[in-house]
Amino acid sequence: MSPIVVDPPAVTTSVLRPLRGAQVLVRTGSTLWRGTLLSCVKDSAWFVVDDTDVVVSLHDLVSVHPA
Repeated sequence: MSPIVVDPPAVTTSVLRPLRGAQVLVRTGSTLWRGTLLSCVKDSAWFVVDDTDVVVSLHDLVSVHPA
């Protein structure tokens, strides 16, 4: 019997738009950090973390929540 794989819910631009300009907690498959969401487009989101710009593919985001 093969294992069942369940993908996490996708983070979409419609979920991210209300968080623009806010401090958020961001989880990817390999990291967790706090930053400010500046922008989100069809395939990516742009955050500022400790004065560093970070662009993340929406496919790499596991979750984004208000900080």
